[in-house]
Amino acid sequence: QAIQKERTRIATDMHDDLGAGLSRIKFLSEIVKLKQQSKQDTEEHVSRIGDYAKEMIGKMGEIVWALNEKNDSIGSLVAYTRLYAAEYLAQNGIAGNVQTPENFPDVFLTGEIRRNIFLTVKEALHNVVKHANADTVVMNVSVGNNIMITISDNGIGIDRDNIRPFSNGITNMQKRIHEIGGTLEIKNSNGTSVCIEVPIGL
Repeated sequence: QAIQKERTRIATDMHDDLGAGLSRIKFLSEIVKLKQQSKQDTEEHVSRIGDYAKEMIGKMGEIVWALNEKNDSIGSLVAYTRLYAAEYLAQNGIAGNVQTPENFPDVFLTGEIRRNIFLTVKEALHNVVKHANADTVVMNVSVGNNIMITISDNGIGIDRDNIRPFSNGITNMQKRIHEIGGTLEIKNSNGTSVCIEVPIGL
């Protein structure tokens, strides 16, 4: 049952993360062909194809990282997440300060746990870039009986009376962390703080 569950999860990830991107590329390619036939400008659509391809390469890398048993550790999770956060924030002109412990306990983490935590952090950072109007983000990681990750920005905060732009992302984040036995809390305090806590079996 565990193996079947893992196979189903992998198939779902492949379908959701790569299938949609391939469909968009196919659709845009057909538009480019039609525009070339009528000698219309295709630069915008070609650029979007490149963007989607780059996005899919990144998602494929995430899936491969999650599947590789050599990465089933806290150290791998923190290193991979820290690198992503630093690069993503820098690309979007946001100052990032990622604080992590120097040493980690040698604890096994499944690919499912690692991937769910990583994707939750990824969604939280995406929300900062898209909605928060922030220029600084601090991400703090601590490890004890639980792994705790806090992502705090200095943006406008979440308007609880007008939360629709965030609703799907927040629901997905909470679902991912709940599935691996953790908790997720979102606080407004001079910006927004997302607090993730997941037991690691120490």
